[in-house]
Amino acid sequence: MKIPKKNTEQKLSFHNFKELNLDEIKLADLSVPAGFPSPADDFIEMEINLQDYIVKNKEATFCVKVEGTSMTKAGINSGDIMIVDRSLYPKHNNIVLAVIDGEFTVKRIAVNEDSLYLVPENDNFSPIKINESMNFQVWGVVTHIIHKAH
Repeated sequence: MKIPKKNTEQKLSFHNFKELNLDEIKLADLSVPAGFPSPADDFIEMEINLQDYIVKNKEATFCVKVEGTSMTKAGINSGDIMIVDRSLYPKHNNIVLAVIDGEFTVKRIAVNEDSLYLVPENDNFSPIKINESMNFQVWGVVTHIIHKAH
C-alpha cells in the first residue's frame, strides 16, 4: 500500500504488514535488568511473533517509515518505522499521523478548551494550530516506534 506524499518537512513511506517479514524471533524467557548485571541464569527460548505483540487491530494497522527530524525529542528519528493504528481515537498528548491540506505529518496532538494543535518534538519547528479553513484529518495514532539501538 503506497500513498502519495508531498510533505517538505517529513517524508513518509507507508507499508502494510503483508510487506514486512516479521517471522517469529527467538525470545529469552527472562527479564533483563537495566541496572547492575545479575548472575547468568539458564533460560528457555520461546518464539515471539512481533506482529502479534505490536498489532492490536490488524485491519486498521500499518507501518510508516519516517524521514525528518520534527519528532526527535519524542524518540522518533529519521529512518524509524512507526506502527500506526487507525482504529484508535486520538486523545490529548497522543502522537498522531495527520493530513493537513493533503500533506502528511507526524506530531503530538494538543487539545485545549477552544483549540487543537499539532505540536512537534523539536525546538526548530513550530506548533501548527488547526483551524476551520484547513483540510485536516487524523489518519491514526502511533502505537509503537521501531528503531535501531545506537
